[in-house]
Amino acid sequence: MFAAGPARYFEKKVAPILTRRCLSCHNNQMKDGGISFLDRDSLLKGGSHGPAVVPGKPGQSYLLRAIGYKDDVKMPPGIPLPAREVKILTEWIRRGAAWGRIGPQ
Repeated sequence: MFAAGPARYFEKKVAPILTRRCLSCHNNQMKDGGISFLDRDSLLKGGSHGPAVVPGKPGQSYLLRAIGYKDDVKMPPGIPLPAREVKILTEWIRRGAAWGRIGPQ
């Protein structure tokens, strides 16, 4: 899964999910929940619910609770992510949540 390197995996697999599903509400202009998904530091710091991502620890990453509809906050609102996308994000966090380019290129 990470044969091309962690940053490449992020750019090819993770960034498209975050861009398509999260950035419309979690960007530098609109920080719903007090968090932007445009940079790794923001995800590590988190927002009103604490760290969104804890590298290497999917079980402690609030992002996965929210997208798994396992908390009061359910993201994205209305329609859960497909299991395939949840698996990609879970694996990304488990492997250390490497970062790369995100957003419109």
